[in-house]
Amino acid sequence: MKKIFLNIVTLICIITIGISGYKIYTTLSDYKKADNVYSNIRQTKENMDNKNLSKEMSSINSDYKGWINVEGTNIDYPMVQGADNSFYLNHDFNKNYLPAGSIFIDYRNNLTTDSNTIVYGHHMRNSTMFGQIEKFKKQDFFDENKYITITNENKTYKYEIFAIGIYPSDFGYTEINFADSNDFDLFLQKIMGEALFTRNIVSSSDQIITLSTCSYEFDDARSAIFAKLIK
Repeated sequence: MKKIFLNIVTLICIITIGISGYKIYTTLSDYKKADNVYSNIRQTKENMDNKNLSKEMSSINSDYKGWINVEGTNIDYPMVQGADNSFYLNHDFNKNYLPAGSIFIDYRNNLTTDSNTIVYGHHMRNSTMFGQIEKFKKQDFFDENKYITITNENKTYKYEIFAIGIYPSDFGYTEINFADSNDFDLFLQKIMGEALFTRNIVSSSDQIITLSTCSYEFDDARSAIFAKLIK
């Protein structure tokens, strides 16, 4: 009886190890696929001006909206905008299924006119996509790295970061429509009031961009960086 019990325990251990090994393998495989996809896209970007880059990226994916870089990080990706906020959660720039997904603008947004444009990306465990937003949770890094750049065919948009925070998923920092400047000012006060670090450089007359990703401090936590358009 004891021998049978030991055999069962051994079998359970083998199965558990096998499942864990498979999960690790698939995770690493997904990381590799994502690295290959976006490395190839960056190679395509090499030595192209904004106009030619926009044409080339749009020929690959008509949902292309621009290229995003965040100072001091490896955030260097094409941005897309789909018909909803679901598709690009698990599809790459080539529209193939990939758990790492894409960096994408909220489907409700117009980058050039909205007061608050939301950009989403996964917090990948290998520090890709929006994984390095984590760096801004340290005061020194926040103080030394201030700028986000978005380029498209027509313009280079430069933003200065004014806040980083950890928020519940229902906090409301993804609000896009505001009744008036007072309403937008209250929104800014709300996010600044709960932020980890801030710079007192923003007002209700500014346009801002919000980078949003998952965080793990508590259930359904989100990390968000807020930056105002400066040129």
